[in-house]
Order: sequence, then structure tokens, then C-alpha cells
Amino acid sequence: MEVGQVEIAVYATLGGCLMCIKHTDTEEAYKWLKSRPKLLTSLSMKGRQMNDIAGFEDDRGFIANAVNCYMKQYGVTKLEAIRDLQKEVANCEKIINEESLKNIDVPLQNRKLVFKILRMLNVSYNEGEGFTFTKGKIDKYIASLFVNRICRKLKYCFA
Repeated sequence: MEVGQVEIAVYATLGGCLMCIKHTDTEEAYKWLKSRPKLLTSLSMKGRQMNDIAGFEDDRGFIANAVNCYMKQYGVTKLEAIRDLQKEVANCEKIINEESLKNIDVPLQNRKLVFKILRMLNVSYNEGEGFTFTKGKIDKYIASLFVNRICRKLKYCFA
């Protein structure tokens, strides 16, 4: 799980966001990110587990998946493993909320970024594995975010 947390790219995404947003690209922000606080490890764990649950059937032969490991380690069925991992996801959400309220010394902008990544995970994995297989709601979200906004801006430019 420790390796899987890093592999889900929450740290890389947050690091990239910190570099791009004014007033967040500070040395303190990167020290905070590098310290791997409980807020970020819980966010990463949630992302890893949601990815493994959603993409379990489509993992293209990968064995190192939270569902497979859980089934093998505890001798349970796929449904039991998924149910228990979903409980872990809910526990991660509780920790994220607690840490967000507790860590008021973390800049507000950084906490806002954490919640934006949290929303991204929820949107991407609520209807299957949305990062790999984008057909369905994810395509509609992408279109509404980018294509529709660009079209609206063009209408204003030519009006």
C-alpha cells in the first residue's frame, strides 16, 4: 500500500499544482508535501483503493491490486474484499476531514488543492475506472469543463 499510494500520483499532482498557483510555490509548501502528512497519505490511500476497486475487472493481468491482495491475504470473496476496501475508503475520508480541520497551520490554498484532488478522485472513480476508460460520464465532464466553456467564450468574442 505504501508504494501504491505514491504510484496513484496524488503527490505529483499536488506538487504540480503548487508550482503553478501563485503564492503556493513556497519552500514551506514543498516541505509540507515532502513530509507526507497524514492528510496526504489518507488522500493517496483513498485514491489507490478507489482505483483498485474500480479497475479490478479491467486490470489487464496485474496481480498487485488491493482487491487481489485482500482476497488472498484474508481468504475472502471478491465481493467481501470490495466491501471491506470500501469501508477503508470511508475511513480515509473521515481522516481527511479530521486532518483538514486539525491542520489549520497548513495554508488555506494547499487545503483547497487537497479538496480539489479529492473531488477529482470521486468523479473519476464513482462510475468505474475513469482514468483509463473515459467513456461515459467522464467524457461529458471533460466536454462541459473545456469544450462548452471555450464555445461560450468564443460567442462573447464574436458577439
